[in-house]
Amino acid sequence: MSEHDPRNLSHPRPETMMLGHGYDPFLSEGSVKPPVFLTSTFVFRRAEDGKRFFELAYGLKEKDPGEVPGLIYSRINNPDLEILENRLAVWERTEKALIFASGMAAISSTVLAHLVPGEQVIATTPVYGGTHYFMSKMLPRWGMGVHWIHAGSNFCDELEASLAASEGKARLVYLETPANPVNLMTDLKRCVEICARYGTPERRVLLVVDNTFLGPVFQQPLLMGVDISLYSATKFIGGHSDVVAGAVLGREELVKPVAEMRNILGNMASPFDCWLLMRSLETVGIRMRQQQTNARAVVRMLKSHEAVRAVYYPGELDEEQDRIWREQCSGSGS
Repeated sequence: MSEHDPRNLSHPRPETMMLGHGYDPFLSEGSVKPPVFLTSTFVFRRAEDGKRFFELAYGLKEKDPGEVPGLIYSRINNPDLEILENRLAVWERTEKALIFASGMAAISSTVLAHLVPGEQVIATTPVYGGTHYFMSKMLPRWGMGVHWIHAGSNFCDELEASLAASEGKARLVYLETPANPVNLMTDLKRCVEICARYGTPERRVLLVVDNTFLGPVFQQPLLMGVDISLYSATKFIGGHSDVVAGAVLGREELVKPVAEMRNILGNMASPFDCWLLMRSLETVGIRMRQQQTNARAVVRMLKSHEAVRAVYYPGELDEEQDRIWREQCSGSGS
């Protein structure tokens, strides 16, 4: 994220916007904080309104310019869900965010929304265990394949070779950077260029990044040209060990198919979980920066300890890894 100009009051920092963005207190009896909307169903003023809302929710009709879809049913939309999504999108300066009941719900919905039988994912390894199981064990059941490439400095060379050999079957490139659990960095800008070369306007090769480890504070993949940014919001975004959630962010055209998948699968976060995450977003910046300070102190201790053979931490790897980290991240996280 570029440096913020404190003199530009028309564009406050994301931390400031987390306090009120997307919420009108006077629609909720003047409550400073959004209430928890524990309701299954919303009332329509007219039957025609309900018909229109459903048409928009299921993509049967296009929105008119400036039109805001109405509330229908909490499997489709809910005020807490929408406010949270609007606020999270601010952090990555993107058009749309979707909140899910877990990180794996976000990951699986994204892959299933953009892949069809006969296509494949190219993914980094090592990778989060749930992601590995889903891609290696479940995707083949639906006729979808996965090709694994080791994360790190050589990933881009191997990615280009794999795309060239895929005969057009590779539809989605999935990265963790830093990779879980050894913090290997992958050059996102170069991956963007490679995916663009092997895609066409009619059939793009999508680049999807799990941004859990450094986002939304220290890394914004969407600003580098990545198509979709994913999170386990359970980790740093939630930050209090009291909520399990996930998130998908990107341009509206790429997130829309994922929203359709969520509407049908019903794997969105609950209103109360959304309320907890709104609370957490108010402090995510200060929390992640302090956690980084603490982590760096631990790294210094471990590096000097006689029993420790290696420390895997962004900014403490080899020269090429450190170059990638400096170019695409504003911090090393924890």
